[in-house]
Amino acid sequence: MNTLFTLSLVIQILLFLIVTGVVGQTDKKPNVLIILADDVGTENVPGWGNEIVDMPNIRALQEKGVTFMDAHSTSLCAPSRYMLLSGNFPHRGTLPFGTWDINRKGQSQFYGRQKSIASMMKTGGYRTSMFGKWHIGGGLPGTFDRDKFLSSQDWENGRLLNGPRDHGFDDSFYSVSGIQAAPYAFFRNGKLVGKEDEIEYWEKGEHISLAGNDIEILRSGEGMIHWDSTLYNKKIFRKAEKFLDNHIDNHPDMPWFMYFALGSVHIPHTPPDNYFNGTKVAGKYGDPHLDLLYEMDLIIGSLLKKLEETNQIEDTIIIFTSDNGGLNMNNPNPLLRGYKGSMYEGGHRVPFVMRYDNVLPAGEIRNEHFISLADIYATIGDFIDVTIDEYSAQDSKSFMEYAVSSSANPPRTYLPVYRHQNKKGKHQAAMRYGNYKFIRDYHLKWEALYNLKDDIGEKQNLLSTDFQTYNTLRKKLRNKLRKDGLCPVDRTHTFQLKNGKRSSETVNCSFFETNTESKCYWQPIGEIMCNSFCGRHRKFCKLWESSDAEFPVDFLDK
Repeated sequence: MNTLFTLSLVIQILLFLIVTGVVGQTDKKPNVLIILADDVGTENVPGWGNEIVDMPNIRALQEKGVTFMDAHSTSLCAPSRYMLLSGNFPHRGTLPFGTWDINRKGQSQFYGRQKSIASMMKTGGYRTSMFGKWHIGGGLPGTFDRDKFLSSQDWENGRLLNGPRDHGFDDSFYSVSGIQAAPYAFFRNGKLVGKEDEIEYWEKGEHISLAGNDIEILRSGEGMIHWDSTLYNKKIFRKAEKFLDNHIDNHPDMPWFMYFALGSVHIPHTPPDNYFNGTKVAGKYGDPHLDLLYEMDLIIGSLLKKLEETNQIEDTIIIFTSDNGGLNMNNPNPLLRGYKGSMYEGGHRVPFVMRYDNVLPAGEIRNEHFISLADIYATIGDFIDVTIDEYSAQDSKSFMEYAVSSSANPPRTYLPVYRHQNKKGKHQAAMRYGNYKFIRDYHLKWEALYNLKDDIGEKQNLLSTDFQTYNTLRKKLRNKLRKDGLCPVDRTHTFQLKNGKRSSETVNCSFFETNTESKCYWQPIGEIMCNSFCGRHRKFCKLWESSDAEFPVDFLDK
């Protein structure tokens, strides 16, 4: 056997044993910190293309960890947040393309018996926390009134429904919709922060905050009189800092999990004048968007410094990533086509760095295989040795071995990206299969096929030159939509389950029959056991099924 190959294999096995605890086992599990940026694309950070904004803290994170060059979210905010927290593709949630803000039904995107990554970690003995932007739904404690989100409620006796507190987070300080939509307020474990007589209706437009800062309201709605978007990131950092101090003082023997969801760099772009230490932020780069990218790096630096000062940095798994591609402004993407909202790589390929000292290699790059935000769930589960609930994380594939070694097998070979917006008439789907990527736009009746290994910029449409691959991927996309995704077909025949504890078991899902839709709606187990929507969105599925004949090539069904 080749000596170099043997040595490489031995090193890989040893690293794997260390990770899984067979070697170097300790009594305490690692802490876990997930930092999620908002609207930050690969072009905005070092290592992918940013040459404008200085980001020493992200660079330091890369130097100490593993940088994944082929990581993916969805192309929009809320679906990606559910994807990360649930380990599912967005279609498995309450609505096929995400639950976003406070809504009349009071629902979050979590559906049925699904449990969040925070709930999973609580079963592993973790104290869990969340700071920043929630944005996957929720409800009011009283009667729903869109114009009076806050003033119509009894906050003395009520709290928000279906928020972080209801999905596994012990401690949370958050805004429901980030900085871009009402209510313009923070909530602590679901309770409104502030007094009811401090509620104010904010009109759309520019304002001066009580602190004297220039702020902007994108959509009119209620909030607190002291709302100040320029202070958003600094405020959630201070709350996270207090959580860590409290944890060290009162729970030193327990590991902690923190989901830190930044406001940067979503619009409105209102950077603070200065950072904590007086460092200038607003005006630093002559553009608010770039200034917020700079502040993002400062916040990350503060988090890392806190971990170093409290001697926790070596015992913490740190992940930095983003909810979707970057915005179409300032720094054109030198490599990728498209931006936030696009099916092109620039819409959903995101920065991703993972650090775990003395376990993961330092300063390495992974570009051999692709991963998704949904995979964080199973990966963390492997690192902390916690069994995932059979009703949860159906689409999560662990990339632990790949993080340890670039020679590991691919974590996944298939990845879907869907987008559906009724009001804008956008119905799009993309499927990554190995190095190939297939895109379909159902509204514009347009398709494309790209080989990302040779054409990362998606400039050469192979639709006419690689007909065999094109036709194969079209068939796979429809089959995935039917069997694993949005559009289930009736399943009166027996088949094997593919996920959960009953994987490989032969079953008959009779509740997929056309005449039993009502049964599907109230039987969430159908979605889990049969790995699809259980008929909850048949009306929507007609769009995807009926469109086949309108495209130039028919599917090969056999």
